Amino acid sequence: MKTEKVWDVFISHASEDKNSIARPLANKLAESGLKVWLDEAELFVGDRLREKIDVGLIKSQFDVVVLSHSFFAKEWTRSELDALVSKEIAGNKAILPIWHNLEFEDVRNVSPILAGRLGISTGKGLELVKSEIVKAINEIGNKRRREHPVFAGNMTKKVLGSLPVGSILISNGVKSDFTPTLTEELGSIDCREHVWKKLKQIGYAGKKCYVFCDWAGYRAHLAARSIWT
Repeated sequence: MKTEKVWDVFISHASEDKNSIARPLANKLAESGLKVWLDEAELFVGDRLREKIDVGLIKSQFDVVVLSHSFFAKEWTRSELDALVSKEIAGNKAILPIWHNLEFEDVRNVSPILAGRLGISTGKGLELVKSEIVKAINEIGNKRRREHPVFAGNMTKKVLGSLPVGSILISNGVKSDFTPTLTEELGSIDCREHVWKKLKQIGYAGKKCYVFCDWAGYRAHLAARSIWT
């Protein structure tokens, strides 16, 4: 079962970096239209701290991690980072690292995995940090959306007529060579009667089919997972 994502971004940080980085960055991201989980905004008197943070982690789509000397000096923040990396490796998360008063060697000595990826430095200004985070979220989100069908369900003549020109129709079935029984690029609405006839001939009229926005979307989906379920 998929977990519903409530927040766009979870900001993981040491308390020493809250005033200078975490809070101002959260405000800038919120101004950009993102829903941000920041502990002071989401925790209330009487809340169980670890439990609330775990909910924030699970229900956030992206994790912005403010890496700093203070962050690496704390046991709980490093444990939180380990959990985030594990979730990302499993394909459930995307970590966006921010380097605050750190050099490459500082990060590599603590986390070689994070040192091997691009991180944005706060020394370049919070406005640029915010812009790069928003850009990364948009790019990753577009890539993920491309992997998913724009339609998955029983194909009817009405649905067929409503699909966008240039989209790719795939029947939910394969031939002996494991290629789809039917793969069809959809042209104009007036020219789809022949597609409906093909679906009827192979027994897929009214049965489950998939539709992708274009060939690139179809290939991206196949690279990510099998659709034949």
